[in-house]
Amino acid sequence: MNPRKAAVLSLNSCIKNGRFTNLEADSMIKKYKFEGLDRGFFTALLYGTTERLLTLDFIISKFSKIEFEKIDPVILCILRTAIYQILYMDRVPDSAACNEAVDICRTTSHGDNLCGYVNGVLRSVVRSKEKIPEMISKEGGRKAVSIATSIPLWIIDSLAEDYGEKTAFEFAGHISGIGQSVTLRVNTVKTTRESLLSALGNHAQATENSDFGIKLDGSFPVTDLYGFSEGLFYVQDEASQLCTSLINDVNEDTVTVDVCACPGGKTFSAAIQLGNKGRVYSFDLHKNRIKLIDSGAERLGLTNITTEARDARTGKEDLFGKADYVICDVPCSGLGVIAKKPDIRYKDKSDVENLPAVQYDILCESVKYLKKGATLIYSTCTLRRAENEDIVNKFLQNNPGYRLVSTGLFGKEDGGYVTLLPQKTGTDGFFIAKLVKE
Repeated sequence: MNPRKAAVLSLNSCIKNGRFTNLEADSMIKKYKFEGLDRGFFTALLYGTTERLLTLDFIISKFSKIEFEKIDPVILCILRTAIYQILYMDRVPDSAACNEAVDICRTTSHGDNLCGYVNGVLRSVVRSKEKIPEMISKEGGRKAVSIATSIPLWIIDSLAEDYGEKTAFEFAGHISGIGQSVTLRVNTVKTTRESLLSALGNHAQATENSDFGIKLDGSFPVTDLYGFSEGLFYVQDEASQLCTSLINDVNEDTVTVDVCACPGGKTFSAAIQLGNKGRVYSFDLHKNRIKLIDSGAERLGLTNITTEARDARTGKEDLFGKADYVICDVPCSGLGVIAKKPDIRYKDKSDVENLPAVQYDILCESVKYLKKGATLIYSTCTLRRAENEDIVNKFLQNNPGYRLVSTGLFGKEDGGYVTLLPQKTGTDGFFIAKLVKE
């Protein structure tokens, strides 16, 4: 099995079976024991093709003599991965992309029947690739931006409605141009950022806005990094780090409740902010995912975390009125992290329309944990106001006795919530609100 064919099969599996790209990639890497350059090429090709799916499908529809809807799914994936190499992988010769695609086609159940078709489409793309941007721009306006950035039109429309068309276009352009990188959160219970930066070398740099973060250029297995086995860090974007930095008035008796905890980043941050003292109660709906938090806490050496499988809409009554901090990072549409999770961008609009009702219910239940004068941090990794400001404002209107207070993030006073736009902050897209029980 070579990396190109593996990428074709994995892409087809993800689309056909609704399988997440990261899970498919991990499975294929283990199955075929890809290492080094093969592993890197396979991962880049699978993720990159998934990320650019709308663009690639537009191009195929323009150059294919077979109607797009009638193209065999496996052949379609062969074309997608090959065109991605031609347009976006500078180190791959066009001839290699074409020839390898034809060879893969030959090994499918179609035999040689469609090799000429595949070769013809790809050679046409190679000859005309300088004209493709103009072909896209002729679609005009938001549709052209959607095709060029491979962000569905409904997302462009939603962001334009909330922030204006200029900001929506800037977001789309920024997301489509982000290179691969990894951000770490230093486990300051065990080490300092300065010490870990020194150990990681030149490819590591301190994050600009978080005092605990390290950004690495490139994408690679974090398990291979210095300090992973020793629990000196975990993966967490700077936006999430900023969210939990609001847990800052702590002592040995401080109690924090994280109501939607998995995969555990904010739970770990809270535990570290407490200096591995106090108590962090970490809840999540799915019992099997709780194991991720338990294993992560063990690796990091954090002993002040208690986990439990629990629906955030049904609180743990014996903790009501006892928390100094509540982290309410609700399930959301995830539009702020589509650069890292390409599958998210292809959600149907109908998949997110019921989220605000769930988010509101979770917020209403989560405030029950708060002591008088205690803080709730409401956050999402999306940019839709229907899931952010609208939820917080509705809650405040219907629930006297709570108020917004300035987050103080970025050294500024604010109205109690901040929206992190990736093109401006260099972080994931994120929303953070700080509520206090009076």
